Amino acid sequence: MHSGKFWLGAGLLLLAVGQLTEAATSLVSYHDDAHPGKCTASETDILSPGETTITSKFCAKITCENEDGLAQIAGCIPQAPLGGCIWGPPLNKTAPYPECCERIQICA
Repeated sequence: MHSGKFWLGAGLLLLAVGQLTEAATSLVSYHDDAHPGKCTASETDILSPGETTITSKFCAKITCENEDGLAQIAGCIPQAPLGGCIWGPPLNKTAPYPECCERIQICA
């Protein structure tokens, strides 16, 4: 009987971690006259259209969409934990995206 509870708990844990690895995307203008035709996300992240970078400043992936500086940012989706649970801290916030999104639920 204990084995069944273990596998149920393990399955729910994997489901919970998997939910946080989905991406929330948004479009942002990173136009900078100093770098025409590029997306200037930071002093070190200057992308040509079609290029992608994983930023270490926050858990996300940035893809330059066009020469106007429009970029797509894919980050972690905030999701509500299961009833009676809370999200723990990121498992590895220095990991590359999307691994940096992974968290576990702590249930009482």
